[in-house]
Amino acid sequence: MWIRSGDSRLMLSALVLAVLVAGLVPSSAIATVPPMISARSTVAAPAGWPSFLIGASYEGPADRAWRGDYWAWWADDLFDPALVDADFKRASTAGLNSVRIFVQRELLHDVRSAKWAKLDSVLDLADRNNLRVIMTFGDYDEPRVSQLAKIAGAIAAPYSGRPTILAYDLRNEPTFWTLQTAIYPDKSKEPILSRALLTKYGEQSAKFYIDAFRASDEGKNGPLAIPERFSDDEAYVYHNNWILSYHLSLEATAWATANGRADVEYFAQPEAAQWKPFLDTLDASYAAWLGPQIQAIRAVDPTTPITVGQHDPLISALPSNQQLDVITLHRYVAPGPDGLRDLHRQLLALQALFPNRPVLLGEFGFRATELGDDGAAVEEMATWLQLQADGFAGGLKWMLTDTRDGTDTMGLFRLDGSPRPVAHATAAVARLAAGLDSPAPLLTLDRGVDGATCYRFDRDRFLALAGACYTKALPWEVRDGARQLFARRDADGSYLVFVTAPAWLVARPTGPDGVARWRIVEDGPTPNARAQMLTAAGSTDLEAGRVYRLVPER
Repeated sequence: MWIRSGDSRLMLSALVLAVLVAGLVPSSAIATVPPMISARSTVAAPAGWPSFLIGASYEGPADRAWRGDYWAWWADDLFDPALVDADFKRASTAGLNSVRIFVQRELLHDVRSAKWAKLDSVLDLADRNNLRVIMTFGDYDEPRVSQLAKIAGAIAAPYSGRPTILAYDLRNEPTFWTLQTAIYPDKSKEPILSRALLTKYGEQSAKFYIDAFRASDEGKNGPLAIPERFSDDEAYVYHNNWILSYHLSLEATAWATANGRADVEYFAQPEAAQWKPFLDTLDASYAAWLGPQIQAIRAVDPTTPITVGQHDPLISALPSNQQLDVITLHRYVAPGPDGLRDLHRQLLALQALFPNRPVLLGEFGFRATELGDDGAAVEEMATWLQLQADGFAGGLKWMLTDTRDGTDTMGLFRLDGSPRPVAHATAAVARLAAGLDSPAPLLTLDRGVDGATCYRFDRDRFLALAGACYTKALPWEVRDGARQLFARRDADGSYLVFVTAPAWLVARPTGPDGVARWRIVEDGPTPNARAQMLTAAGSTDLEAGRVYRLVPER
């Protein structure tokens, strides 16, 4: 999975494991389980939502997003509405209908001082560019649940009922660590902080190991640093309980791998029965963490959907997620059909756990520096099309623009604002697939002879193709160019065609439909007056980002 800066506690060094894990909990026997039956989601999106979200996370203008070691674009000396407007215009032109923004420490200062100018400006700019907003709270260091709730309520109050806001996201990727280090209202000691699990499961690591770890630099500053406020006894309980969570996660992953299933399915299996006291304890603490925040929002805004951006199977499967209006998963998978099948399993498993809640893919994406611009675009568009085929609420890519001096190359747009092929692809889907009313679409995935992912997506008169696997799907084919082609067939037999990179379009010999040649004009508000003719075995070049109409002539 992709780990954003600020989430480094999710990383675990071998040294920490060697010091802390003293005697593993025995793994349960793994039974042979039939593969999960695929089923298309039929849960409707929340009232007022687009039928399908196609969006991206936004961390501010590319050259102002990151300062030192934190996201800083809300700072007084960096915030620039004109630059935000330019980014939002690009997002809208690329066909996006939503963005996800974050309440981070610079914005937190404003909220505490009741200064709303920056947030008002961003929401107004979203409206101006026909974008909806998911707002993620608590993207800063704050263990006090009461304070998280206070800020959530303070933000929700002035925007209650504003349709710009699609949902409030209580936290970006909460973990077991989040719940164990939280300070609960009235300083109550929630079940996950008590010695109950030690009594049930026994000691996992001796106190002297934990004391030695706590005195080390890793124990003070590393990914599993023990909070200074913890007493020695609290540190002992904290690490023993964390080790239990680690063993359970390992078992869930091993079971899922052996059976071709999703991690979240393991916790309800007979093999996981020994873990029920642990899971019940964890869920009680999770409910205590969720409750005050949900109550603070609902006290001032009774309708805006509430979600949590989950990435940890252990937390995402807990029953208390029923308190949420939308189930959101963050998932970064390997490129190729196997990665998409993994994503498909995970999302369908969550839908089965929460059958009355829409499921949203809240983060996904691929680095252009690893796959190339075209390769990343194919994988990301295949993800969006898979979500559509499965009937989920949509997906938000990480992220809208490149950041960190160009070292983070997951943007739809580069540092200079130029679009990557994926931005052309989203624009094509928004333009050509809009308004179709048809049975469930179908996505077929494969690998071409070059090893690259290829796909075919069919929905009514809309067809999306990538790679060399499906070259005979249309009366012409792309050669020596774009990896993706999008086409929509109109009632008169003409096609609208869009490619994500410059390409040659090659006509096939006249078929049984009697089409001898195709007249090609650029389609748009000001169509190209000069038509090109494409004859059998002839070819013409297409530019990326432009829509062409191909009219058959017999």
